[in-house]
Amino acid sequence: MKAIQKTSAQPGLTFTTNALMPKINSPTEVLIKVRATAICGTDVDIYKSDEDLARRMAKALPVIIGHEFCGEIAEVGKAVKRAKVGDYVSAEMHIVCGECYNCRTGNGHWCINTSVKGIDDDGCFAEYVVVPEYNIIKLPEDLPEDVAAYLDAIGNAMHTMSTIQIASRRIAILGAGPMGIMAAKIAKLCGAIEVLITDVNPMLLKVAAQNGADHVFNVSNPDERKAFIEICRKDPTRRGVDAVVEMSGHPTAYEDLFECVRMGGEVALLGLPRHPLSVNFTRHVVFKGLTIRGITGRRMFDTWFRMLGLMQAGLLPTLKEIVTHHLPLEDFQKGFDIKLKGDGLKVVFKP
Repeated sequence: MKAIQKTSAQPGLTFTTNALMPKINSPTEVLIKVRATAICGTDVDIYKSDEDLARRMAKALPVIIGHEFCGEIAEVGKAVKRAKVGDYVSAEMHIVCGECYNCRTGNGHWCINTSVKGIDDDGCFAEYVVVPEYNIIKLPEDLPEDVAAYLDAIGNAMHTMSTIQIASRRIAILGAGPMGIMAAKIAKLCGAIEVLITDVNPMLLKVAAQNGADHVFNVSNPDERKAFIEICRKDPTRRGVDAVVEMSGHPTAYEDLFECVRMGGEVALLGLPRHPLSVNFTRHVVFKGLTIRGITGRRMFDTWFRMLGLMQAGLLPTLKEIVTHHLPLEDFQKGFDIKLKGDGLKVVFKP
């Protein structure tokens, strides 16, 4: 079958028409014919051979990458009960053990034995993928494939925003990529009174302004960066926004984070810093009384139900707009070039 693989520790990926068709190896697995699949930031890091990911993936190469997708069930294992051939589905691609403390206490997204399809095992940048029945999410038949292709990422934004108080609050979002834009719209749908968002890409900021952000700031401009902090701190009784969501991973965003949040405020960290950070914890965290949460994955499966519900409440138009490019799997290089240059938002492949 057709697939996109990581075959070595060197930067880049390989397209093949000779990848082995996946087979159901467990009676509780399902085989899914992929209809659409989307590039995630993690896939870009895999393309670039990020040091940590390259080390993690070394023993599994070659690996079919990709973990955001939707498709149709083509075959079911003998013990499958909830799913049937023809069902329109997506799937949680974090495969958890079900036995560790976190799994047993309803926090499988923190499973200490997590395996991720598309990193540790073959993923969905292919014509077919196999996943456990437990992980599949049945989708409404009228949900557009373009949106269903990246529910994983929507879930990250939904999970992040679910960890902070939003209604009647002022929220700052650092990073206006697809996650940040979705977060801005979610914040407004959930009752935020003001949403401020930063980035260095004018195109992304324009889309953010059209989808929930009340103020946008290009922080590559020192004056705009200064204005962002000043507007965050404009209320003399608070001197900062109520919550900050960090989605860029950039070191300067972390500097801005601690300057723009009020004492007693909330911080949610989704962005992945690629360089060492210097934080004065005494001044910025302890004395400010901040609540800081690190965000990984999505709650299984609470987040999935929340985001599907929020689409009905008005999120869907924004999600459609975030998809900027459609390509056949064969044109994967063009898709990754778009992401590497920052010329688009979501790139969707149609195998």
